[in-house]
Amino acid sequence: MSQLSLYHLLNQLLGVVGKSFPQYIRYSRPYLPPGSEAISETIEAIVHDQDVLAERIGQLLIDAEAPLRSGEFPMEYTDTHDLSIDYQLKAAIGYQEQDIDSIRGLIEQLQSYPEAKALAEEALGMAKGHLESLQEVVPAGSSAT
Repeated sequence: MSQLSLYHLLNQLLGVVGKSFPQYIRYSRPYLPPGSEAISETIEAIVHDQDVLAERIGQLLIDAEAPLRSGEFPMEYTDTHDLSIDYQLKAAIGYQEQDIDSIRGLIEQLQSYPEAKALAEEALGMAKGHLESLQEVVPAGSSAT
């Protein structure tokens, strides 16, 4: 694999982590009905974790003098912009599952780059933990997916 391919894969990982649905929720300001504090706190914790990891991925790219290209939020996220946090939680669970699959694919492609692969594996473990956290705050009586 060429260095350019490595940079492309790291930027893809940066995009998955830095442009995730919880990151989007940070800016969308969903309706927060009374009693949704646990959901809001969970999203804030996820965003914090992702910010820290995105910084590390970005630093790896900067150290390699590679371009940083995390991309934009997916346009489909805008469909949820003015909806309640309960609805966005359900969407976040689905998108988190997609992110896990994306990260798994990146790990497979990063086999020859131990440092980058280790970051991707860390991202995968973190994403799985975040999925569990999201599932734990689904209000009783509602369906997660």
